[in-house]
Amino acid sequence: MLSQGAREYFRLSGARALLAAFAPEGVPDDAVRRNAVLAPVLRGFSYAEQGGGRNLYEVADQIRTVADLFGADPAGASPALKNIPHVIPMERTPAVLREVAVHVEEWGSLPWARKFADAAATTGELALRFPRLGRLLPVYFGQDGIAVSDEMSGSSAEEQLAMVIDDVHPACPWHLPGVAGECQEALVLFRNDEETMDRFFSSALNGGSGTLDFVEFFPALAQACLDHLTQSHPPLWEWQGA
Repeated sequence: MLSQGAREYFRLSGARALLAAFAPEGVPDDAVRRNAVLAPVLRGFSYAEQGGGRNLYEVADQIRTVADLFGADPAGASPALKNIPHVIPMERTPAVLREVAVHVEEWGSLPWARKFADAAATTGELALRFPRLGRLLPVYFGQDGIAVSDEMSGSSAEEQLAMVIDDVHPACPWHLPGVAGECQEALVLFRNDEETMDRFFSSALNGGSGTLDFVEFFPALAQACLDHLTQSHPPLWEWQGA
């Protein structure tokens, strides 16, 4: 059972994820500087929202809660405020965060050109598109990854992928389709370009692709997910009629 402190912490996950863009320096008081930092984050959140992620109104409401908590606890000692940056100067934190909440709410109604035209995507923005691969690739295929460890030396690509799948079994139907989808998105987003994918997933996200290039790894991982679900799990849904 979660402790009260843990519940307070996790209920503000959306605000924490958005405000993390200001760590470790802190949230600037100047709105122009602040909004420039928030622009790619909000694009990333908006994209995630289309796939069923948090909507911006929920995040704005959490930011208002953070502002209220800082108002009552300027030092930020509450467990709920852990890993949430404050404003510089600190006494401006509640007021500025309320301004941030308004900006987040209003961002969706801004003209498309102001939000997306000629926008250069950042690593943090694109990382929001790959929550599963962002966890999986460093743990299994990054430096000291368990699928490329000394114990797995000499293992085939198929054996490395099997380890990934075995570790989530039997919850595969709730995990593997999303992994396969992100593999396909990576290939499309980065135009099937090995150099770009290696820079992003290896250098920026500290991941890796084992013994394969990414142009081979992502199709192989997606196919391994499909093969496992086909062979080891009954269909999750069947048509029952009108």
